[in-house]
Amino acid sequence: MKQQSKFSGFILIGIGLFFFAIQMNIEMIQPYLTWPTLILIIGLALLIQAGSGKDSASLFSGVFLTGLGIHFHAVSKIPSWPEPLQMITLLTGIAFLIQYKKAKDGLIPGLLLTSLSLWLIFFNNNTPSVENIFAKAESFWPIILMVLGAYFIFFKKK
Repeated sequence: MKQQSKFSGFILIGIGLFFFAIQMNIEMIQPYLTWPTLILIIGLALLIQAGSGKDSASLFSGVFLTGLGIHFHAVSKIPSWPEPLQMITLLTGIAFLIQYKKAKDGLIPGLLLTSLSLWLIFFNNNTPSVENIFAKAESFWPIILMVLGAYFIFFKKK
């Protein structure tokens, strides 16, 4: 119960600072006072909760939401920023890998999702030969992910 009250405290402080900054009307930070900042605040609160105790379940969500908040800020500021699909798969893969480091769970999905997203970011759009080779496979990757997920749920037992 103590962990839950700390998390609630961090969320309330973060959101309070967010609305206080809106009221202060400081021109330099106004572009950052948007809904992605709220996602970032929630993600950072989850990361703080995961770091302050043995709550590894909050680690995955914290990494994912923090990355998502950063992504939505960067997509409007950096013209060459990757597409949302590529970043969401990358963030999910990174969250699995960080969770694996702490809880020893999620290595295979983390490696698969990170590899897939890096391929989508660097090779799919920039290399015509790779794009031609994998053009047919690209339409099947969601099915491959679902089959792998079903394998982990129904067949892989510890």
